[in-house]
Amino acid sequence: MNTASMDLFAKNIAALVPHVVEARNRMAAGSASAVQPGAFYDAYQLRSQTSGPNGGAGLQQKYYNVLADLAEGLQDVSNGMLKLSKTHSTTEDRNRMKTSDLLEALGNASADFQRLGNDSGATVTSTGGSSSSTGSGTGSTKT
Repeated sequence: MNTASMDLFAKNIAALVPHVVEARNRMAAGSASAVQPGAFYDAYQLRSQTSGPNGGAGLQQKYYNVLADLAEGLQDVSNGMLKLSKTHSTTEDRNRMKTSDLLEALGNASADFQRLGNDSGATVTSTGGSSSSTGSGTGSTKT
């Protein structure tokens, strides 16, 4: 891996951050509308699950938290790669680079992505794997 590739990767990841931040800001309490489905029991249940009884909770809050974690994680990946690029600028430095150097540079991002999984409602393990703790539905796959 060369520094130009690391810098380009960091630049491309950093370019995603403003879009995620914009999406998160649109989900912010007060700017997103609360679901107003009607005045009967099932409608109240729908509103409670999607945006909370008064807005700013439920799935709306989960999506906000996930987008916040994603923006932070992407920025940390970009910063980590730029740091690696600067500290391993020569061929000799890159030849001495260890896996631990990469893990250290991306350590903050790992915590952000684990928090993202937790905020989404998934069960996240310390090794980075995840499994959904709830959910149902059907789907089809086209090949």
